[in-house]
Amino acid sequence: MSSEDKYKHRYYYKESYEAAIGTFVTAIIFLFVAILSLFFRTYQIGFIGLAGWGYWLFIPAFFIFVGGFQQLYRNMKYKQVVKNALAQRNFQGKHKLEHIALEIGMKPKDILRVLVDLRNKGTIKYSFDAESGQINLGQPITYSPATEYVAPVRKLDAPLPSGGKSYCVYCGHNVEGNGNFCPNCGSKM
Repeated sequence: MSSEDKYKHRYYYKESYEAAIGTFVTAIIFLFVAILSLFFRTYQIGFIGLAGWGYWLFIPAFFIFVGGFQQLYRNMKYKQVVKNALAQRNFQGKHKLEHIALEIGMKPKDILRVLVDLRNKGTIKYSFDAESGQINLGQPITYSPATEYVAPVRKLDAPLPSGGKSYCVYCGHNVEGNGNFCPNCGSKM
């Protein structure tokens, strides 16, 4: 049994690492409409009957705020778990993303998001090896945007064609030489 097979059915955290801003925006909209309904109720304005039912939106606004704070806490916890895993590696060396994911029980895509956030805040330094796609901890990279880059849509049905391009089609980083992976985002080229 290979080392990859023994982790095949390993448990991963069910929750994802996601931005909480959308949740808070939704909660603020609900809160605004609820407050507006109280204003309409006070001044007896009959706009779409909002005065009669809008104040009920305080309830979902509360629970949406709670969900947003849960996401913030989860993100903080995930950042700490990833930082601890990298600290065990002394923030140095080449490592497979999948091995780190298996060790801490997070999905690789969530770890990538955490790594990007930590790198953007200056907490860690890393790049991706252009040949193997492994993470080079301690090796900083400076993002060099390509002028002809156009950001892809959020949901992709198939990998983007990258043949003949001198930049990563996913993040827009100028790529020098012939590599299999983008040194900035780790995408397969």
